[in-house]
Amino acid sequence: MATATPCYFSLSYGLAGCYMPDSHLGCYVVTTRRELVDTVREGLAFYDMPKSAIRQIKWSRLWSQAKRYGTSSIHFDIEHKGNALHFGGMTAAEYDAECTD
Repeated sequence: MATATPCYFSLSYGLAGCYMPDSHLGCYVVTTRRELVDTVREGLAFYDMPKSAIRQIKWSRLWSQAKRYGTSSIHFDIEHKGNALHFGGMTAAEYDAECTD
């Protein structure tokens, strides 16, 4: 049985296209695509974004890329009405430095 590879990322929210987010939802580590999608879905709900916005991302393709190249290579925004939920992939070292206090 193969060991699960952890994927590290953070979620933040703010105006689409702006460098600085209005808020930082948190840092996360997941080991399955379902956990990844569920975590992003919870972020959308937290910021009152529509459930349908989750379909802006092709999750199976993203998960394949994350497993092949690491989550730190993945960055994207889910946009709605001028605002965006930003996904920022991280390395394990970045996660440890930023998110474990």
